[in-house]
Amino acid sequence: MGQSPQNVSIVPARLASSHLLILWLGATFLGTVLILSDLLQLDGVRLTQARLIVGRDFLNVWSGGRLAQDGQLATLYDYQAYMAWQASIFGPLDPYNYSYPPHSLFLAMPFATLPYPLALAIWTLLGTAFFMWAARAYIPDTLSLTHAILTPAAIVNIWAGHYGFLIGGLWLLYFHYLDRFPGRSGAVAGLLTLKPHLGLLIALTMLLRKKIRPILIACVVALSLIGLSILMFGGDLWRTWLVETSALQTRIMTAPGPKFYYFMMPSAYIALREAPASLAFMAQTGFAIAALALFWKARDARAQDLAFVSASATAVIMPYIFNYDLTVCSLGFAILLFGRWETLTTWERAALWFAFAAPLLVMVFNPIGPLSLLAGLFVQASHATGRNGEATPPMFGWQKWRGHAST
Repeated sequence: MGQSPQNVSIVPARLASSHLLILWLGATFLGTVLILSDLLQLDGVRLTQARLIVGRDFLNVWSGGRLAQDGQLATLYDYQAYMAWQASIFGPLDPYNYSYPPHSLFLAMPFATLPYPLALAIWTLLGTAFFMWAARAYIPDTLSLTHAILTPAAIVNIWAGHYGFLIGGLWLLYFHYLDRFPGRSGAVAGLLTLKPHLGLLIALTMLLRKKIRPILIACVVALSLIGLSILMFGGDLWRTWLVETSALQTRIMTAPGPKFYYFMMPSAYIALREAPASLAFMAQTGFAIAALALFWKARDARAQDLAFVSASATAVIMPYIFNYDLTVCSLGFAILLFGRWETLTTWERAALWFAFAAPLLVMVFNPIGPLSLLAGLFVQASHATGRNGEATPPMFGWQKWRGHAST
């Protein structure tokens, strides 16, 4: 998985030093504030002001694994019992809930054998190492591998202790293997069912490219994980996850008031949550249609470009998505912005920078999230390269207009 020769930089050294540093620091500054804020309120493992635990959402991974080990699976998807169990160990906390499918417990259980602080440290180190390893085939000469774990979304993911590096790394591996080793891509797609709602375009890319064998392998891997989880944990756990947890997630999305987690959700639906529900739904539908159209435009792009186009399109399409889910999106915007700086118009540079910074900017002003991501996706689709090195077909006359604008 060495660096692709198509990623050779055309960006001058002066940008790679001073300008890159300024633009990068501007996009990630708020992430530093988030981490410092948690460190300043840390009391043991508790965040006293936030009423949470350091590592935030990693507590769910550790808790799920511990409940599975202790044979208390009836508590896992019981919202009130789950919170009471956590409070019995860590004291009163703001609400947590375990929303991942039962086969995620195979990943969670090893971490639950360790004390929480050690488990969090290993989770973070392994996640960053895996994501860097998976990203190395995509990184241009203007960026180092370290940049992959210093994007706005990566910083949010470290702060939140979430699955962003694992899912993002698997996403990058899937597209890296898609045309080179189709069987491997299918196995990776099966593993991505840890977060099944993010896999819509993964399935679609296999169908569009007629990757029958990878589809079959993905189904075998996914069904094997489901079957093993049923053998170990029982089938009722899946019924509970499918029915009760889905209903809980809907209530979380529609809860009234200024919930903090809303400022971590870059979807059009959430941006308009205080408007009439029909308007929010229409806006989300419009954004999703636009994102699907841009994905369709780039559907024949080389897998290396399609990895980022599909990740950005998924971020725009899904109403239930968080900023820590955008590790691949954020990396893709950085690679295009800093890897092809001289070929971009001023408008495209601005659009890509805001899309790159969107995982943190959304926490300042919600509408920035979906608008920036859609604009960045537009630029990505416009610059996608076909599998044989040719430009992808123009859309809405954009390439023609762009050519006039840049002369």
